[in-house]
Amino acid sequence: MAINNILKGLGYKCFSTLGEGSFSKVKLATSQKHNCNVAIKIVDRVKAPEDFVQKFLPRELAVLRQVQHDHIVQMYEAIEVAGKRLCIVMEAAAKDLLQKICEVIRIPEDQSKTLFSQMVSAVNYLHQMDIVHRDLKCENILLTAEEQVKITDFGFARSIQDPSELSHTFCGSAAYTPPEVIAGAPYDPKKYDVWSLGVILYTMVTGEMPFDDTNVRRLHRLQRKSLDFPDDAAVEEPCRVFIRTLLQFDPSTRPTIHQVAEHQWLQMGPG
Repeated sequence: MAINNILKGLGYKCFSTLGEGSFSKVKLATSQKHNCNVAIKIVDRVKAPEDFVQKFLPRELAVLRQVQHDHIVQMYEAIEVAGKRLCIVMEAAAKDLLQKICEVIRIPEDQSKTLFSQMVSAVNYLHQMDIVHRDLKCENILLTAEEQVKITDFGFARSIQDPSELSHTFCGSAAYTPPEVIAGAPYDPKKYDVWSLGVILYTMVTGEMPFDDTNVRRLHRLQRKSLDFPDDAAVEEPCRVFIRTLLQFDPSTRPTIHQVAEHQWLQMGPG
């Protein structure tokens, strides 16, 4: 029986595909139960790698069931289909942050600050619960029609039992990955998230990525250098200082998410 028909029997009518990977796809659907549009992530357990099915997928579900925050995508339910597919039903959004940046090229600093404050609020909430995301990037920051942030894709997320516990898994996208992870060293996953947020903010206000990630070895050298900003990007100095603070090469000098939330640039408000 086709997956669309099974979902239809459960009150979901799929009408478009939002994205597709090698073993999963995300469909946009209407929901009778929730009386709104929803996004349904359909994971093919047969095609998916064993470590994903055994380790990362259960973690993702555990995190999504645990979290409740205005700026984190809400999961409505998870549906098992004949042990072969898993359908994760979540709230839908209008677009992702990368799509918005492609539309406008650069997001004005005041608007970037508003959006970034929402991201920081969500990540601060996660870190207080000892949950790390480890795959924060523009594609995983969804925006509602009202331009409210919803962080999504918790495939590399995990709960930390001991706050001093280091991670060893190389995960996420190289362009958003901090230097200690690129170097293959054990790392503080909370500081990983802070670095990724720095890359996101830089991209929002400049319309460009801070580092060329086409060559991973070269990427590590670029991350060590002083951060440059495009000449034609009108980024105010306080914002530049803030971004450089987030993108500290040495994780021990990189701020915690709580320190990020308390930073003067965010506290100043718009303008």
